[in-house]
Parts: sequence; C-alpha cells; structure tokens
Amino acid sequence: MDRIGEYLISRLIGEGGMGKVYEAEERLSKRKVALKVLRPELARDEDGRRLFLNEMTILAHLDHANVVRCLACQELDGELVMVLEYLQGPTLRQVLADRGRLSWTEAASIVVQIAAGLGAAHGQSPPIVHRDLKPENVIVLPDGRVKVMDFGIAKVLEAMRKGTTHSVGTLQYMSPEQIDAGEVGPRADLYALGLVFYELLSGQPPFTSASPRELLNLQCTEAAPPLPDEVRRGLPRGVERVLFEMLHKAPEDRPASAQAVIEALEPFAAAELDLGLAGTGVAQVHRTPSVPVIAPAPGHTEPAPPPVAASGGTVRPVAQPPISADTIGLIERASGPRQVPAPVALAIILVLSAIAGVVTYLVRTGDASGAELDPTAVTAAATPGQ
Repeated sequence: MDRIGEYLISRLIGEGGMGKVYEAEERLSKRKVALKVLRPELARDEDGRRLFLNEMTILAHLDHANVVRCLACQELDGELVMVLEYLQGPTLRQVLADRGRLSWTEAASIVVQIAAGLGAAHGQSPPIVHRDLKPENVIVLPDGRVKVMDFGIAKVLEAMRKGTTHSVGTLQYMSPEQIDAGEVGPRADLYALGLVFYELLSGQPPFTSASPRELLNLQCTEAAPPLPDEVRRGLPRGVERVLFEMLHKAPEDRPASAQAVIEALEPFAAAELDLGLAGTGVAQVHRTPSVPVIAPAPGHTEPAPPPVAASGGTVRPVAQPPISADTIGLIERASGPRQVPAPVALAIILVLSAIAGVVTYLVRTGDASGAELDPTAVTAAATPGQ
C-alpha cells in the first residue's frame, strides 16, 4: 500500500488491536501526518462506523497542548481513517521500562500534564471520556511535554465489539464502574490516572494478577495497597493523599474533576525535570510554574528544543542539562535548621578554646597566690559578647 486517499504512505509505524498506524504525507500540502486505519472487521458494522465518524469529528475540535491532535476523520477507499499530528518520542511505558520508577516530583509533573489534557476533553459538550488511559497511550515529546492519545476510541470499539473478538480497554487500568458496565464518566479517567500515578511512583501497578478474573476482582473490591516504604520515604503527604483519593472505588469519592487534581498536585510538581532515557537522550519537562523557583544563572540560555518529527520514535539528545528546581525542597530547606559554614565554626571553636585557656590560667594563678576569684568575673569572661 502506497496511498490512502490523498495521503502518500511512507512506512508502517505500528499495529495493534484497533488497526495500523502509518507515517504519511498529505499530497498537496506535503504535511507529514500519522494515519490510523481501523481494522476492516471493526468497520463492517454500520452503527459503529457512524459512531466512529461522530466521535472523531468531535475530537477533531479538541486543541490542547497535552492531547494528540486529530486533524481529520475520514472514510477513504472504504476504510475508516484518523489523520493525526505526527509526533516523535517514547511512550510513558517506554520511560517506565527504562527508569523503573520516577521521583515524586517527576511523577507529579507528568500527572499534572495528563490531567490538563483530560480536563480539556472532559470540558467538551458532551464530555469526551478516554476510557483507556494507560502509559502506552501517553507520549513524551523531546521538549518534555506529554500528550495523551486515543481519546474516545474505547467507546467506539465498545459499540463495534459485537462483530469482533478484540478486547476493549485494558483490564490493568479499568475503573470499577467500567468493569461493571455502569455509567462511565470523567471520574473513570481519574481512576485510571491514579493507577498510572501509582505506577510512576512505585514502578509497578497497584493490582497485578496472572488471572484476568482475579485482576477484575481486585480492581472492583480491593483497596490499593500502600506504597512501598522506599517510595513513601520523603513523599509529601499531600501527594500521597491525592493519589489514593483518585483510587477510590466509588466515583463520587474521587476528586471532582481533572482540574481539582491539577490544583492539588501543582505545588509539588517541579518546574523543570530531567527524564533522561539511557541510550536515547534526554527529555525535559517544562511547565509554567505557579510558585517561585530558582532562576537560571546570569547569562544562561536554554537550548532550543529539537523539532518534533515522528510518531513512536525516540527522544533525541538535548545539548545542555536543565536546571532543576524542587519547589517543595526549597521550602523545606528554608524552614529547616541553618547550617553553619565550616570556616565560621572553626573560628568559633578557636575563640572558645582561647577563652577557656585564659580562664584556666587565671584560676590556677589565683589558687597559687591564695586569692579567691570573683565568680561573676569568671562567668563574664567565659560568656562571649558580654
């Protein structure tokens, strides 16, 4: 296949349960795009085709820095095609595979960005609910932004699944209400975000099982286990509180909105992070800080981020490491006990030693002459500043 409609196919980027993704070029504009083509068996149902076109048309109007843009949704040559912006960067799953787990400042920054994308989708009329949020559906760009992809696809596949055996959604990240076939709203996405947050902090999901039935039971009935001790050590209580609020089984017990998650976590998110990936370079996370941070040294300039180019590629190196500003750490250090510089401490010790020597000499001289020293004089001599 070398062409779909007006798009010239360059290469196959990837393939999954929903279909295939191609790198392509728009014939007239020469714009590089990613084409997501649904599997033929998913497109046979007329109701499903109509729902796909309706949902993706709504998504095409969603323009947010933390959402992969759907540029168009079309039926081309008998196939249902999503035309997406063309991006380069690893998925959050690849970052976790490389790092194991992230620091709480890194995790909070990423969750704030994901929540911002969710909030933009949930704010549409009607709300766009992702239904399948997971690390595989989050891309980390070279400039450090994260973007959420595949909004609304799970809803479309749910309607089409009567004609296919492909599974819909991912059990590891499903909310209890989604598993129970209940009403699925924006707070279902917040539960999935809580599962992702837990995994970013600990390096593994809160619920794991080789048995799908057992996994479903854990998601619906069991409270999330406490974070490992090494993760909780130094973790602010505010971060832990927000995490476990998102993981409540009942939707009404979770945060009211994605914006509520952002407001709760922003004070804990570093303004700039280093998400260096071994062997692939460095990704920087940049946010507009809501609290004061350390300013760069005079004359310091940040390198321009490399251009975004491909979907599912790797992160290219950044020439200069970022300046890290841990806001919470700065506050704690400012309020904690002050450290006395070593030279000052040495000077104080020498002065006190000299005073002690003088006092000892006077005492011995007084004893030798048979005279009594005035106690107040000794006290005054031994007390600096008097």
